[in-house]
Amino acid sequence: MSVRAVAEKDFRDAVRSRLLIVLTALFALFAAGASYVVTNIQPPQQAQFTGEVTTVLLIVGLVSATAVFIPIVAIAASYRSLSGERQSGSLKLLLSLPNSRADVVAGKFIGRSGVVTIALLIGFAIGLVFTSAFADAFSAAEYLAFVGVSLLFAFVFVAIAVGVSAFTSSTSRAAYGAFGLFVVFQFLWSILVQGLIYVLNGFSFEGLEQGDTLIELSQVLQILSPTTAYQQGTLWTVRRLAENQEAQSAEAFYLEPWFGFVTMALWIILPLAVGYLRFEGSDL
Repeated sequence: MSVRAVAEKDFRDAVRSRLLIVLTALFALFAAGASYVVTNIQPPQQAQFTGEVTTVLLIVGLVSATAVFIPIVAIAASYRSLSGERQSGSLKLLLSLPNSRADVVAGKFIGRSGVVTIALLIGFAIGLVFTSAFADAFSAAEYLAFVGVSLLFAFVFVAIAVGVSAFTSSTSRAAYGAFGLFVVFQFLWSILVQGLIYVLNGFSFEGLEQGDTLIELSQVLQILSPTTAYQQGTLWTVRRLAENQEAQSAEAFYLEPWFGFVTMALWIILPLAVGYLRFEGSDL
């Protein structure tokens, strides 16, 4: 067997467990409901003034919601990928075949990414119907860019969940670890960054000005959150497509909006690497 064989087996197992159907149904309901809410109940602020809901404005309204729901789908699909098989004993059988542990980790990531991709694409396709119906000026290119960045963001949390799953033999600990990281990134990251700056500045925010080292450190730490990186990267991409103009340069390359894509790429690589190193040195 190989990485491809492990990925195909993992994908088939996930589909047979009806996981794909459940995740697809949940995300389809979310995509349709979120599109309706953003356009009919709580439209973006700019649309309230202009009276026109464009694709960009709709995405601006959706991106905060997708930043919460997509990680939940990705983690739910992935946290049992290795710990579940380890707990049941089937992982020993998988490794008794000509598979290295690196093959297993990579294959699990690819297989679960396939499951999440299908679930999200079907959900986004349903969202496309609602978006095109609700938006006054619909752009397929802008919506597809939103979908592409969202899939990259989903792969981040697939990697995190697989990495955590490779780190432990317990499915409960894998769930706690993966969802715990989601809570940190989604709800606590900004608070933790501000708390660090507060401590480093002598337990005070007084005297901090734009251009100070601590302000720059705060900006760097903020973009290191995959959630912030996703939101920033999404808005930068769709606005570039909509406005068709060059973006203004930031003071440093790591403050550029496109750096969010670098952050997401790192959050795919690092959890898998750390999980693999732990998995490679552990006894089954």
